[in-house]
Order: sequence, then C-alpha cells, then structure tokens
Amino acid sequence: MATHELSFDPRHPWYPVPNVPGAEWSVEVFTVDDVRLLDPRRTTFEGGSLLADGLTWPGAQRNVAGRVRADLMIAPGGDAVTWRIRAEADVPVKAIKLLFRGLPGGAEDGWWSPTTPRDVALTPRPDEPVLLRYPWPNWQTPWICQGEGPAVTLSTRDTEVRAKRFYTFLPPWSPSAVTEVVCDQLATRRTPDFEAPPIVLRTCADVAAVHADLAEHLEHVERSFGLADWEDRADVPDWARDIRLVVTLHGQHWTGYVFNTFDDMGRILEEVTRHVPGEHVLAYLPGWEGRYYWQYPIYRPGEDLGGADGFRRLTQTARRLGVHLMPMFGANGANVGRYPRWEDAAFRSAGDRYVVHVNHPDWDGDRTREDDQVFLNPGEPEYRAFLREQIGELVTSYDVAGVFLDTSACWFDDPRHELYAGYRALVGELREAHPGLLVCGEGWYDALLGLLPVNQTWLDVARPPRTPDLPYRYSRVLGHLNSGCPGQGSTGVHEGGFREPAKPLRVPGFVPSLGFVSDTLERYADDVAAFCREVGGREDGRQR
Repeated sequence: MATHELSFDPRHPWYPVPNVPGAEWSVEVFTVDDVRLLDPRRTTFEGGSLLADGLTWPGAQRNVAGRVRADLMIAPGGDAVTWRIRAEADVPVKAIKLLFRGLPGGAEDGWWSPTTPRDVALTPRPDEPVLLRYPWPNWQTPWICQGEGPAVTLSTRDTEVRAKRFYTFLPPWSPSAVTEVVCDQLATRRTPDFEAPPIVLRTCADVAAVHADLAEHLEHVERSFGLADWEDRADVPDWARDIRLVVTLHGQHWTGYVFNTFDDMGRILEEVTRHVPGEHVLAYLPGWEGRYYWQYPIYRPGEDLGGADGFRRLTQTARRLGVHLMPMFGANGANVGRYPRWEDAAFRSAGDRYVVHVNHPDWDGDRTREDDQVFLNPGEPEYRAFLREQIGELVTSYDVAGVFLDTSACWFDDPRHELYAGYRALVGELREAHPGLLVCGEGWYDALLGLLPVNQTWLDVARPPRTPDLPYRYSRVLGHLNSGCPGQGSTGVHEGGFREPAKPLRVPGFVPSLGFVSDTLERYADDVAAFCREVGGREDGRQR
C-alpha cells in the first residue's frame, strides 16, 4: 500500500503523556468527509480527562463542528497509560487516530511485533515510514514494541475485529518521530458517534516487563475471541496432532493443464507412504474441482482429473494407506460466470462505492489481470449457505478428513456484512454438521486463530519470530501452496510460476509441505525420498 503525507504542518495541539517525560500526544478524527484536529482554544486537559468542544481542519485555518473526549487512566504502578477516546461529529465518523511524539528511546531503537523476525527492527526513515495493518496483511495482532528493554509498548484492546493501523514516520514539521495508532469503526456501523477501543502505552524497564505486557495483551485476545492453547483445543481431531507432512497434490491449472489426475495422486500417495507412515500424512488437494479458480465456487471432482469415480478411487487409496485428505475450497473466490448472484456477496469498499479484490492474478499469461474473478463475503447468508452445502456434500459423499478455506485471512471492512462474523457462523455450522472435521485456513490473525486451528503460513518460518506465542501457542501452521515442487520449483496450480523448492524445515509447530506436479515422481524421486525421510523420521514430529 502506498503511503502519502500532508504537504504542510497540520499544527496539532500536543499534550503531555503522564509519567513519560518529553512524550506528547494528540488526536485526529476522520469523518466520511474530512479529517479534524483538536481546537486548542476550545480544549481543556485536566485531571486525566481531555475535552474538546470544537475541532479544526489540519492547519487550523477553519473551525469545524465536533467534540472529542479522551479519558486517561494510569496503571497502579504508573508504568502504563490507557486512552479511551470518543468523537462526535455532524457526519459519520470513520476512525480515530492517537498520535505520539517524543517517546523514549527514539526511532533508531526500531519497532517490532510478535511476528517480526528476531533479526529485524522496523525503523522509519525520512523517505520510508513504517506501516502495519491489522488484521491483514502484516499486523497479526495490534501490539507493538519499540526497543528491547528498556522499551515502550503499544496495545489496542478491542473485543471485535476492526481495522487498525500502526504508522511511524519522520515529518519535517516535528522535532522527533511521530507514531500513530489508527482505529476504525466497522463500515456496517458508522454513525456520527464513535468510541475507539482502549489504547495502552506502557514503559518497560526490561525484557521481562515487555514479555509481561505482551502476555497481558494475549490474555485479552483469548478472552475476546475464544483462543485456547493448542493442547487444549477441542476443534482438533486427534489424528491432526500426528501430522508430519503435507503432500500438495496439484490438480488442474486455470488454463486447463492437468498436473495430476486422481489416479496419479493415488500413486503419489503410495510412493510417499513408503517413506512416511500414512497416518502422519495430510494430502492437500488444490485444483481438484477442475480449472483452479476458474471453477470457483462450484466444487465437484473435476472431469479432466477422473470425475467422481476417480475421486472415489483416490479416497479409497488414501483410506487404505491411512492418509488424510483435505480438498481446497475458496472461502471467497468466485468466477462471475459460475455464480450469477455474485453482486449480492462481493466485497465492497467501506463506503459501498465499488467492488474490492484480494488480488488480480494473470492466469492466462496475456500480461494483464483477468476480469472474471471476484471475492465473496461468507457474511452474506446466501453465499455462506451455498458454500456450506457444497462442502457438506463432499464431506458426506466421500468422508474426507479435512477442508481448506482459501484466502480466509484476507480481511475487508465490507459495509454490508461483517466478515469475521461470517466466518464464525460458517465454521460453527460445518462443525455442527460434521463433528471431527478439520477446518484449515490460509494465513491468520489473532481472532481467526480462535476459529481455525491449522493454517497455511504467509510468514517465513525459517526466520524465527520475536516470540513463538503467535501463532504456535494456539495453532499449527502448514507450508504454503506457493512453495516450489522438487526440481525446477513449479508452484503447480498457484499463480507463482516457479519458486525455490520447499525445504523440510525443523521448526516446532510447523508442518512442511511437499508439492507434486506432472514430473515430480518421475524425475525427482530421490529428492522426494530425502524430503520424506527428513520429516517422517523426526522424533519430535507429533504436534501435541
């Protein structure tokens, strides 16, 4: 996402942060029409409460209607301050921003989130600000820290999945870095009155205090979204705790090219289980429904792969070998020609002005994106029922052990239907109808871990994060579909083309994936065997 700055000094009024010498704070209010700042002539800050009875446009050239109240609560030890900010305007309020400058440590200390690699610090530069967005794509929980200890942490304590942004930059009009936390109201609930979730700033004397603050944040997440430790989860079938290897069996590409028929897939499983016991193998099936993504959201065994009879033979082979099958479904993806009611469920911009997309792949190689692909919101009841019925029909007909929901972590602030509520309903309905079914997703954010216990990862697991709690304390992650297969690194049905072949990484909580395309077994059998031996022979392979 491109970032843009104001080309002038917005002239914020700044107020001291209690117990943090030199640090100051201010507020911005975003309506559907404009951005409004506190009017210092009509603002008082006494006894831990700020009250603004008038606002201004940036630059303080014009007064505008509005009211802001900010109540500051200081923790008993004096090391933390919580802001509760409420804004009123004459038009609907979109968001509230809390700004800081002069925070201890300085921008050079660098910021990090729980999933930031240990060897990385996020440091703003004059031409390169730092932007993180929750819940998608790059801020998995709204907690962040500057420094290692001593340090400063920021935590947003929301009980709902709503957009938040962290931003820090070096504007010429400020003597130090300006750091922002922006909290949006859901587009389904915009009114002229909005109260942002509590925002907590804590100064931490050492590493132990930083970890304690993160633990407090995660306790809030657990209470708000029902997260449980992996060992205590009730939505994980016992067999899923023993998985050591994901075998990605690529089916049919968007163009129609077939990598593996269902009978080919059965032969691959025969070979893999020579090296890894079948009960430790999860077979993941992208493109099983026919032309990958083109066929979305109609899901039945692809005719070019062997149709219903071929798929049944595959399920029988897998069952005999002890392998668990997990076909792939698009949680959102749809071809407009395959789902005529797409306009009722398509994700739309927060202002309900246009359709928005997860991405626009060039599936056919004409060097421009396709225009028949949209993404649908399972919060819309008819689409959710349609998807649930198709998943249910496959599970009932073939007794597959799991299902995979593509693009599940791609979040949008849809003004017509709340997305997270839609996922909660869909997953609940699937589990009620099919007890013991493993429901997996792609990517994750904190609240989604309460619904989906296993997810493909977008993060580089080869680079350890600052803390393993997210996501490994609550879930397990799988190698991604876009990993290259042995040999030339084909990504099969995925739009990635060719990438570095996947490695059998030994990372606690991570299950490696090994992909198979047309020539994988024929030309790279030795690589397959070596990969399988590496993951299948691990004594620590059990995911309990």
